[in-house]
Amino acid sequence: MENIEFNNQSQIILRDQVSSVLHGTSLNWAILSSDTDAIKKLQDFEQIQNGNKPDLIILNLVENISQIIVNQIADKCSDLQISTLGIINEDYLRSSDIHPNISEYIMEPIKAEELKFRIGRLVESSRNSPDKNIITIDELTINTTNYEVIVSGERVNLRFKEYELLLLLASNPGRGFDRATLLNQIWGYDYFGGTRTVDVHIRRLRSKIEKDPNNLFIETIWNVGYKFRGISKESN
Repeated sequence: MENIEFNNQSQIILRDQVSSVLHGTSLNWAILSSDTDAIKKLQDFEQIQNGNKPDLIILNLVENISQIIVNQIADKCSDLQISTLGIINEDYLRSSDIHPNISEYIMEPIKAEELKFRIGRLVESSRNSPDKNIITIDELTINTTNYEVIVSGERVNLRFKEYELLLLLASNPGRGFDRATLLNQIWGYDYFGGTRTVDVHIRRLRSKIEKDPNNLFIETIWNVGYKFRGISKESN
């Protein structure tokens, strides 16, 4: 099978090879070969909603992408749990740093069989790994990447302190928090509003996420504080 060695036709060849490897799948992928491509993709990332993100980003580092942009893309993909494949050559190894957040590297000239193997392994690993940025408890989903909260399929608009309270409680299901601890962790030790502030925000939070009286998330510990019921699980 054909090897890929980068020249003026390299982008067409590479795209054809990747298309052939991923033929028949529903994977969302992109090849970035310039700062312009990468900056546009960074802008696209700002619009990503839960469940609507690329499965794979291929960084053609043999071409002209600056190290600063490579670092930004690699870090953003890592945050969003997007697999990345960096294409490099010996010149790149001599002149640039290997970024730890790039999932996998492949040297050019590329063998088609190796490209297929590495892409397949990356995608399989990504799909089998839990998304650490998503917390799911029954009908409640919290996406810590974009601060999105979904209850029974509907997005819930929370104020920032309400969101912080929810995230703290939901990240520790079954653990009781007294009001003073919640006040200190969410508002800080210098806040003078008193523990009544916690009760007010919990009441507002409950009114937004607990529409079903038979499906309550936050439990009151009388004379102490609050806890989140249920068992947290990370969404796949």
